Formats: sequence, C-alpha cells, structure tokens
Amino acid sequence: MSIIITVLLLGIIVFIHEFGHFMTAKMFHMPVLEFAVGMGPKLISKKIKTTVYSIRAIPFGGFVSIDGMESGAENGFNTKNPLKRLIVLSAGVFMNFLSGIIALFILFSITGVISTKDIPAKVKNIAVSAEAGSVLQKGDIITSFNGNKINDWQELTKNIIELNVSGYKGQDIDLKVLRDNEEIDLKTKLTSGEGNNYILGVEVDALKMNSLDRAKLSFLSFFKIMEEMIKGLAGLVTGKVGLNNLTGPVGLTKVVGEAYSSGGFIILLNFFVLISLNIGLLNLLPFPALDGGRIIFVFLEMTGIKINKKLEEKFHVIGFSLLIGLMVFVVFNDIKNF
Repeated sequence: MSIIITVLLLGIIVFIHEFGHFMTAKMFHMPVLEFAVGMGPKLISKKIKTTVYSIRAIPFGGFVSIDGMESGAENGFNTKNPLKRLIVLSAGVFMNFLSGIIALFILFSITGVISTKDIPAKVKNIAVSAEAGSVLQKGDIITSFNGNKINDWQELTKNIIELNVSGYKGQDIDLKVLRDNEEIDLKTKLTSGEGNNYILGVEVDALKMNSLDRAKLSFLSFFKIMEEMIKGLAGLVTGKVGLNNLTGPVGLTKVVGEAYSSGGFIILLNFFVLISLNIGLLNLLPFPALDGGRIIFVFLEMTGIKINKKLEEKFHVIGFSLLIGLMVFVVFNDIKNF
C-alpha cells in the first residue's frame, strides 16, 4: 500500500511540474514531441496531433520533450525569443511552488491549525488554580515576560520553558499586558503543573481565519519552509549535512507509509507540500540539465553573452550523467537503510 501511495504522490507532483512546461510550450507554439509520466520503456502511449502522450514503466520522474532544444534546430524551442524560453523553463518550478501553496491553503482550511508563532499571546481562558488568575483577564495581550519582549505565543512559551530549565523557585514574574489599548505592569507567580514544571496557566485565544487570512498564512508558511530547505541545501554544499542523509524514492516509500498509517490524508497533504517544494527548489538550482541550469544559459543570452549551443549541450549531458550517478547512490543508500 505504501508503494502505491508514494508512486501516486510522486506521479501527481511530477505531472504538475511537467504540465507547467507543456502548457507554456503550447502557448508559445513550440512543437511538443512527447509528454511522458514516468521513465524507461513506454507502457501506454497515444499520439494526438503532433504530441505523443505516454505512461512509462518506471513510475518515478517524467518529461516533456520540446522540439528544437538541440543545436542547429531550425524550428522549435531555440528559435523562440529568450523571454519565452525563460517562461517555459521556469513554468515547472512555478507550478510546484503554486501547488504547494494551494495544498497549504487546503491544510489550513481543513485543520484550522496554525503555528504558535503566528498567534498573538492573547489570553482566552485562565485556569481556576492559576496564580495568574488574580491579575490577568480574558482578552489581555501579553507583551513582556520578565523583561523580554513577547510578540507571539511561541515566544511566551519559550520564555516559560527557559525559566523552568534555569530553576524556577516561586519568585514573582514581571508581566506587561495590553488591556483596553493600555499597557499595564503586573506581577504574578507561575503555577505548579505536570512533571515538576511550572506554567502560567492560561489558554491561547487562537486566531479565527477567513479565506484571506488562510491565503496570507499559506504564503508565509511557504517562505518559511523554503528558508529551511535552503539551509539544508547549504548544509549539503558545506559538508555539514552528509549525503547519507538524502532520501530517495525507496526511502520515501517507507516514510510515507509509516506517516500515512498514523495520520492519513492530512499527513499525505503535508508530504505533498514538502516534496513539491523540494522538487521545485532542486530544479531551480543552477546545475546543468536541471531547469535552473538551462535558465542560466538563457539569462546569459539575454545579457548579450552567447554560448555555443553544442557546448551548452555537452554541459547538460555531463550534468545529467552526474545526476543519474547521484540518484543511483541515493537509491542504494535507501536500500541499505531500508
């Protein structure tokens, strides 16, 4: 079951990526020779007008074959102006990013769950046993905790945890709260909770999100996820993250299967976001054979620097060979860890 789910998940993501290339190529009247889902030998194929639509034997990957990308072509891709070529090359990544943002929007619409970093430290309820009940009121927005500025619920939680770690001894806590648009200084104590930990004893007033709020949060989450992914890629380049930490299709099958069994559709939607954004970001890298590598050559041409097309082809062939080698390594690493 986990294999089927993984194949479907990757198939949808790759289809969306290649569909971006396909639609923009058609829009600019570039002849598309084949639109394939999967790699290897053809299982099913049908030619409609000038384009062959196929499903191939290896259920990972896919491609759109646009005529005229080779050197010396008299028609097709290379004969179009650089801006059109740039749009076609960027369309796959754009579709991955757009579908990831849409999936985030669906997630927030279904679950209503948002990060505590996006929630103001506004008090909804106060526990009956909480020491803070004598000074805090519903609707108070906590702006400072023991002299530390509080911008959101996550920062408040972090400060309370740090105070527990350092050894809270029942001393007074200085709070600043915004009440009726006026900032008030308060003092209170933490209340003993579970496991010898001390808590403030208040419940967050979660945001009620409309469609616009969910859309804003989807874009914000997109940029946060991308930031973490870029840090991870930087770690690979600098050697802080080893190649053994990379996961390919085989390892993904195990991870997705375990996650689906515990979280169902919601977890799959999370994986869709992560994989889609990963594929988009990786394709954007300025590496030969990837979309990003081809985009670099178009940018050079747009700035007046023309590279011999045969030389460019050699770069892409070398890049593709290196990518195949990396994929083989990742697959064997997956099998070993599996």
